[in-house]
Amino acid sequence: MEHKKRKARPHDSGKEMITVGIQTNVEIVSSSPARGKYSEKEYERLFIRESGMRARDGKMTYIRRDYHNRIRRIIRVIGHDRLSMSAYIDHVLTLHFGQSDEAIKSLYEKNYEKEYQP
Repeated sequence: MEHKKRKARPHDSGKEMITVGIQTNVEIVSSSPARGKYSEKEYERLFIRESGMRARDGKMTYIRRDYHNRIRRIIRVIGHDRLSMSAYIDHVLTLHFGQSDEAIKSLYEKNYEKEYQP
């Protein structure tokens, strides 16, 4: 029977190896959680509250039927029917623009034609 020599590995010192696990706790305080995950409390704080904007002061727009139904259920159940659809959408867009501001500005500058070229 032939024995193959094994290449030495850095941890093969012939001594007993001990594995140690280190647990750390890190609290991230941010208005925008990683990967878009919100706790119930954070979600309510960000989105389930009235807005300073009145619906009649805004503009009408169309959204997908399934989004409309989903938002309607959220404001009826979570918002206890005391929240307007306009307020909810205003909060979602406010957060989106806040999180995406730098990218939007950069893309706008890249795509904006400063002078009209006929």
